[in-house]
Amino acid sequence: MRKIIAFLFKTCLLLFLIGGTCLVFGQLAGVLFQKGHLIVKTWEVFANPTFMISAIAGIFGFILGYFPKEKVDEEVAYSSDEFSEELEHVR
Repeated sequence: MRKIIAFLFKTCLLLFLIGGTCLVFGQLAGVLFQKGHLIVKTWEVFANPTFMISAIAGIFGFILGYFPKEKVDEEVAYSSDEFSEELEHVR
């Protein structure tokens, strides 16, 4: 269940970041090209979906905090890579 919620959270996070970027750059283009209708149209198209998706991402993030994190075995996490070999020399 944690993996599903984490996937949904990451998906919503990505979508609202893309939507926010489109919103900002669309309005910036409207200011730079002095096209007021572009600013208004960008707001009409991107504002509500972006805000709704960000709220959904916030809810998923809140729910995700109630699931325990998966424990990872230290030997598996640091097996046979250069970092773990250097770490063994330090210990």
